Amino acid sequence: MHDLFDLTEEQRSIREVADRFSANEVRPLASVVDEADHEMRWDLWEKATEIGLTTYMLPKEFDGGGIEDTLTSCLVYESLCHGDVALGQLITSNGFHCLPILTLGDGEQKRRWIPRTTGADAKPTAIAITEPGSGSDSAAMRSRATPADGGYRLSGQKSWISNGEVADFIVVFAVVDPDAGARGISAFVLEPDDEGLTIGPAMKKMGQRGMICNELFFDDVFLPEDRRLGGPDGAFVGLMHAFEHSRTMLAAGSVGLARAAFEYTVEYANERQTFGKPLVRHQAIGFRLADMAMRIDAARLMVWRAALRLDRGESAANEAAMAKVTAAETAMFCTWGAVQTLGGWGYSREYPVERWMRDAKLDEIGEGTSEILRLVISRSLDHSRGRR
Repeated sequence: MHDLFDLTEEQRSIREVADRFSANEVRPLASVVDEADHEMRWDLWEKATEIGLTTYMLPKEFDGGGIEDTLTSCLVYESLCHGDVALGQLITSNGFHCLPILTLGDGEQKRRWIPRTTGADAKPTAIAITEPGSGSDSAAMRSRATPADGGYRLSGQKSWISNGEVADFIVVFAVVDPDAGARGISAFVLEPDDEGLTIGPAMKKMGQRGMICNELFFDDVFLPEDRRLGGPDGAFVGLMHAFEHSRTMLAAGSVGLARAAFEYTVEYANERQTFGKPLVRHQAIGFRLADMAMRIDAARLMVWRAALRLDRGESAANEAAMAKVTAAETAMFCTWGAVQTLGGWGYSREYPVERWMRDAKLDEIGEGTSEILRLVISRSLDHSRGRR
């Protein structure tokens, strides 16, 4: 399917770099990280930084890789998540988390924070949106940034914040004007040593344990005025645009995870013999593998369609939602199919497929659940919306 599109030489080259790094550095660590349970792998981070994989999405003017088109980002992300979806997310997290600064921040704010993510000693960053009472409904967040002399006082709580305890800085979204609805939400940059910020212990997760998540607690944290990103009513619009990009990228990661499970299952089904022939020659197994192959190709095509729309400067809210739902559910189906095909061995932690199945579940939940994204899609089909 890759030959269907005319990828540039640069796109093919960076994908090959990501493929090699994924196979040689990411995949061998996947089960180790899963067993260690929420342990930051600085060794992997440093290796990825050395070859530019932690910075390839950031602008060249800040010493990033300058790969700013979404399609190329998706190619790299699929390759990294083919090795391990959590470690792939960790490696690329600064590209995700710096989006609000790049889209909402002024020139001084970009020069202040973006270079901290591209140096040889750069650390991961974090973005704080989700709250205990408002997951996919970002507009319902309750964390409050109250105007104060010279800045704002931040109070509230965030949950499931990736890189929370290791972040060099954190972009947090909070309500400034509760009477303005979604337009009353603004974005701010927090430093980890800000007084009043407490970072909870690593949250125990079912899967994707290579990406550490924490709760954040804000007790009257003072934020100077220059920590606010963008104007008084642009943060939520910027967040929604960032979701179009991040959902497309996460869909690409789901494709990488699904492909890993599929390839492993195909190999197993060709080697394992039952009733005198390989598993793949039993129709029930062969048809399951056929369904896995079709769903992966369909999901990837939807990812690339959304990416190309974004790269043309067009809205891709629906396309990104469709891609993420399809790819996440494809990952869940393919990992289920892998476990089912391997039978008892699929249930054993000696084989990677049970881990992949646990990892895949988060893809149906994060960055908007499949139900929320179906709501986004269905609203675009309701022509009566907006009419009186």
